[in-house]
Amino acid sequence: MTSVPYNPVTLDADLTATYLQDARSVTAGLEDATVDLWMPTTRLQAMETLWVLGHRLQGTAGLYGYPQTAALAGLLERLMEGRASLPETAVPQITEVLERAVSCMNMALDRIERGEGEGDVGLMFAHKDGPQHVTALLKAHPFELKARDALSDLREEQPFAVINAPIWEDFGPEAAELTAALRQGLDSDTPDLTALFRAAHTLKGSSAMVGLQDLADTGHALEDLMSSAREDGIPLDRALPLLEDGLNVAEAVLAHAEGRLGSQTDRVQTYRASVAALLGGQAPALPVTAAPTDTARSETRLSVRVDSARLDGMLDDVAGLVASRARLNGLFLRQQALSGSLDAAHERVQRTVRDFEERYLNPHLTPGGSMGTGTGAGAGMGSAGTARPAGDLQLQDRLADFGALELDTYDDLNILARAVTELSADLTEIRAQTAQGISALGDELTSLEKLTRQLRVELSRARLLPVSRVTAPLHRWAGRRDDLTLTIHGEDSLIDAQHAGPLGEALLHLLTNAAVHGGQTPAEREAHGKPGRLQVSVSARVADGHLSVTVQDDGRGLNFEALRQRALQSGHASAGELATYTDDQTAQLVFLPGLSTAGQVTQEAGRGVGMDAVRDAIARMGGRVNLRSQPGQGTAITLHVPVAQQITDVLVMRVGTQRVAILASQMQGMSVLEGEAPAGSVDLNDLWGEAPASVRYVARVALAGENGAGTLHLLVDEFLSLEEIVLRPAGTLLGSLEYLSGMTTLNDAAGRAFPAAILDPAGLAQASARGVRRAERRTAAPTDTAHILLVDDSLSVRRHVGRSLERFGFTVTTASDGQEALERLLAGERADLLLSDLEMPRMNGFELLRAVRSSPAHTGLPVVIMTTRAGEKHQQLAMELGASDYLAKPAEERLLQRRLTALLPAGKVSA
Repeated sequence: MTSVPYNPVTLDADLTATYLQDARSVTAGLEDATVDLWMPTTRLQAMETLWVLGHRLQGTAGLYGYPQTAALAGLLERLMEGRASLPETAVPQITEVLERAVSCMNMALDRIERGEGEGDVGLMFAHKDGPQHVTALLKAHPFELKARDALSDLREEQPFAVINAPIWEDFGPEAAELTAALRQGLDSDTPDLTALFRAAHTLKGSSAMVGLQDLADTGHALEDLMSSAREDGIPLDRALPLLEDGLNVAEAVLAHAEGRLGSQTDRVQTYRASVAALLGGQAPALPVTAAPTDTARSETRLSVRVDSARLDGMLDDVAGLVASRARLNGLFLRQQALSGSLDAAHERVQRTVRDFEERYLNPHLTPGGSMGTGTGAGAGMGSAGTARPAGDLQLQDRLADFGALELDTYDDLNILARAVTELSADLTEIRAQTAQGISALGDELTSLEKLTRQLRVELSRARLLPVSRVTAPLHRWAGRRDDLTLTIHGEDSLIDAQHAGPLGEALLHLLTNAAVHGGQTPAEREAHGKPGRLQVSVSARVADGHLSVTVQDDGRGLNFEALRQRALQSGHASAGELATYTDDQTAQLVFLPGLSTAGQVTQEAGRGVGMDAVRDAIARMGGRVNLRSQPGQGTAITLHVPVAQQITDVLVMRVGTQRVAILASQMQGMSVLEGEAPAGSVDLNDLWGEAPASVRYVARVALAGENGAGTLHLLVDEFLSLEEIVLRPAGTLLGSLEYLSGMTTLNDAAGRAFPAAILDPAGLAQASARGVRRAERRTAAPTDTAHILLVDDSLSVRRHVGRSLERFGFTVTTASDGQEALERLLAGERADLLLSDLEMPRMNGFELLRAVRSSPAHTGLPVVIMTTRAGEKHQQLAMELGASDYLAKPAEERLLQRRLTALLPAGKVSA
């Protein structure tokens, strides 16, 4: 048996939890494979699985310093290898050995979880008669205990990417993109650890979902390392080399999955041990060398399968485009010829006008210096002052004998009129040819528009994938669990291929949340009349160009009290605000960044990466998330994602001087506004700050909600046109505006391009509701600046918070403890609001609050407690003593300003 060097290490709670998580997954896998041994069709694969799991646990237990568990796992590994021809009669004997070994391992894990160490695992195995059953097995079915040669005896296995080709088609590019993003982030001058942590978290979760455990383990180690660096557990410069090593391991695992490298399990375990050592305060092992893969990383590209019939249709469309291009080229040549004719006519006009100007407008420029023919001495002279020949003189005399009626004469005006007449005829002909060319060009452009639209539709459809491509890994994920039942409907719905990966990650988050946070014990479920296992359903449907996917469970629902408590502790809301929240408003707290209600950190939950990541991922796709939950009944979360909207049709509308647009698929109708606007209408002129026109119009827009579809009425100044546009993301600057689906570029009548906003109906409704509330708050004009008495025994807190309050426009006075504050109030010092700490010398916050409420002059004075004591006990006592609100310290500035302003009397606000 291969010896495992024993290097005792003292692991902290997180590393122990990591080992327990991995080891328990192995023991659960051993139990599942033991069951599969009894089925002839799965026996061979079960033996292989048992060998792999034994090998894995031997390495993991040895690296984490549990040698007896490693030895028992090594025994299982040796018993399982080389047993491909195991007869059915041996199954009961192997099962006896496996059940006793797994029982001993679980007992050791329970001891480790209680902090007692692994114990004497070998003695446990002996007490369960394990060695006797091993001996009986070897006597009945002897074989040579020889380590398997990885190059000769190991059965040739196909790569993961080949065995799971449909899964790899989506997962492979996604994993490569995530590792590339991690490497790019680490190579930057200032690595964004939060973004890197999320990428590692996504890599871990996706890998676990598809069953690539080595990559999931690597991602988990990277996540642990980044989490510690982010929380200043270890310096970043110490973590960076090991983070680089982790990326090398991840890329090597991907190469192994594609069949380009051998097994990387040992490297993964070595890397995990190095991370564990570093996080435990010890020197890590030697760096993991980079994988011998291609030095040039190819760019990850999206790949989709397209039906040959659809390709034929697109080729026909392309053939039509080629023919249309040829016809347009002919029209272009005709227009070139017309342009040449116009140039010639223009030249003739210029020449005629120039001659006319020389004769009449500038007579001095006429050759000879005179307009007339000339008589007298110069009549018989040549051009150079020489005498004309006698024959020319006789011809001149004969021409002079003809009268006006015998020969037409033409002066300069006759010549000009004839030239203009000819030019007019030429221009009339050119104009007719131009009109014909423009008409033919318009027809050709219409045909081209139809072809491009048809080709666009076909290309968009070619990018669509059935939702089953997204949900296939979910079936596999659920199949490995025994605590829930998953049903999926609408898998034939379609989604853009580029959205498949992010949507799959979001759904995995939701299913994990349902299992971790919504799960109940069988006894609890039975008491509520529910089936023994958690029931989770995923339903997908397409409507109005959007895919709606609803994940619903019948678990315990959201813990509203825990959400309120975590929101208070994290400084996202005050006790006063939380007391006014409805259940629906409280449910939205799950989207706060970094908020988690999990009791402990595990591989699945407790790190605060969850619903906020889901919302951000869906928002990047131009979608939104709706959530509803009932305590004890379950939770339903709906993801609305555009099916495909890179190129789409929009209705362009005018709002004052601005142009905005709405997706044509969301339009229900339009009409002139007559009388009062419909209730709940959104006036876009108010939103854009534009003066309304005298005649207004109403656009009826589909509004999807939690309780089905509705209608939102938008008030605009004019409907302009239906346009086909390329939809672009709003970008970093405008991306926070929830009422924008994206941006596009339009052209005005002169052909000049300008940006236009594409509106999101759901975001418009929310923005309008907030605008109404702000308008209501502005109705009472302030008459006086509020005075705030700030009470805290910390000088730095008084200075910092006092400056913040002064920036808000308040007048601030301070007191160092409750006794000083009470004396000032009783002496008649003015205070419109009291902001106090709890823990102070002489008189604490509770005592100050009781004394203030006992004073008849100050019974109505708003008192806000701001303290680091955010527990339920302190909060409840403060509210019972009459506190107006309760804030966790340090309070976020916007929250502080919002709550203080809300508590001040009418007319007493910040300047």
